[in-house]
Amino acid sequence: MEFKMTHRLLIYHSDSKIYEEILSKRLPTLKIHSAVQPEEALGVIEDVEIILSWEIPDELLRRAKQLRWFSSIAAGNEDLVKNPCLSESVILTKATVYGEMMAEYVFAYLLYFSRNIAKHLEDQRKRIWDRKRPDRLKGKILGILGLGSIGKEIAKRGKQFGMSVLGVKRTPEPVENVDQVFGAKDLERMIPLADTLVVALPLTTETYHLLGEKELRLIKEGSLLFNIGRGKTVDEVALTKVLKTRRIRAVLDAFEKEPLPTESGLWGLENVIITPHVSGINIPTEICEAFVKNYERWVRGEPLIGLVDRVKGY
Repeated sequence: MEFKMTHRLLIYHSDSKIYEEILSKRLPTLKIHSAVQPEEALGVIEDVEIILSWEIPDELLRRAKQLRWFSSIAAGNEDLVKNPCLSESVILTKATVYGEMMAEYVFAYLLYFSRNIAKHLEDQRKRIWDRKRPDRLKGKILGILGLGSIGKEIAKRGKQFGMSVLGVKRTPEPVENVDQVFGAKDLERMIPLADTLVVALPLTTETYHLLGEKELRLIKEGSLLFNIGRGKTVDEVALTKVLKTRRIRAVLDAFEKEPLPTESGLWGLENVIITPHVSGINIPTEICEAFVKNYERWVRGEPLIGLVDRVKGY
């Protein structure tokens, strides 16, 4: 779709040239500027109406006097929400393309454990033929904290594998593929039911350290905990303490401080898998496809997908 009116977009990202190349073909009437460093944007920042970025220096935001829409490449935008340099009149949207990718991440590890993959690889190395009976995902209970675009995709995959799906949502209303939705006040009632607990929460004042030692000790023995949302939603000191009891296992992709410090006690725990915040990685073609759809809506004056509620923080 082409539009007669010319708008100005600044792409501020380490891969800005890649994004520019893709978008210039899809939106030929959009005036696109790309920048990696602040000085590359200084000549255009005062005229741009749209910014496509993840994080951008305050010195540039303060100069963006014509800015009407900030299209974030990130799913979590707690820093932008609180940034006084981003006017409240500016529309802020988040990326909603990570759900499928992060669901793949969760189920890659669920299948890794349920199908005894580590044991089979070790048996192969030792030339041992041991037909240990695998576990099944079917019939197990999947609990999801956070039922946004990411949580919904995880719930969908859970149902496809025959799992029962429970979820926690700020407003406990029905969600597709979720058998029972709990409110935040029912967290302690839901946690002990889950065989797998996935934390896919945004970071807000309400979710900071939502899972402390009390909540973590409610996780059923033998269960698997994922944190793929924001590291600070889980009290990392308490998590380390609980994991040292070996009652549960964890797959952690988000941490209170990133990169995870080398002195962190999590590194040496055998019942933990650590990944460097890669459950949802931005892929330019997918980000651009979503941006094009939203840009078309923006030009038509329609509500945008992924609109961030500044009051809620996500």
